[in-house]
Amino acid sequence: MDAVQSSAAVDDIGVGYGGNLMRKTVGPGMRLKEALDLDPRVVGYVISLNPHDFERLRNPLMRRLMAPRITLSRVAAMAGVSQEELLERIAALGGVGMETGHPERPVPQSPKEAPPWVADAASQGASTVDLLPLDEALDGDPMPPVMRAVKALAPGEVLLVKHRWEPQPFYDVWSRMGDLEWFAERVGDEEWRIWVCRAPD
Repeated sequence: MDAVQSSAAVDDIGVGYGGNLMRKTVGPGMRLKEALDLDPRVVGYVISLNPHDFERLRNPLMRRLMAPRITLSRVAAMAGVSQEELLERIAALGGVGMETGHPERPVPQSPKEAPPWVADAASQGASTVDLLPLDEALDGDPMPPVMRAVKALAPGEVLLVKHRWEPQPFYDVWSRMGDLEWFAERVGDEEWRIWVCRAPD
């Protein structure tokens, strides 16, 4: 086998469950997709940590949409476990090393108490994106309709998102936008309401 063929063979291995040959360590910034590619057992482990949120990973479309967007630091937050515990277990399952010497990486979260603007929006009404039908069918991507509505918010405007799950991966996106606040509240076993406000000028 010549050098080109050998390199191609390694590349082919690296994109599948042999991806541990291409990445030697697991860290908080690793995408969930990369972790799932390390070993077939990783998906079962992640689901076991929070079946309500991660059972969707058994759906091929949801796995394709979710896994590239979520870092392992976010997975740990969604699962309610320490990043160290999560990384150690995934590294063991995947037969790879774990990054060391890094403090726990904080991730953006919803405040515990509703900001005053939430009560104002609830009483006055807010534009709404209802993802619940999409959540029931698991046949589409929830991100585009939410992000279109968020980007359309004028300063001081509020958006209400109805979702079956707390959309923690959105928090990472919204925090990078810089001028958004949000508050998430659970209103039943199968519904969250997420209020998003663009800061006034």
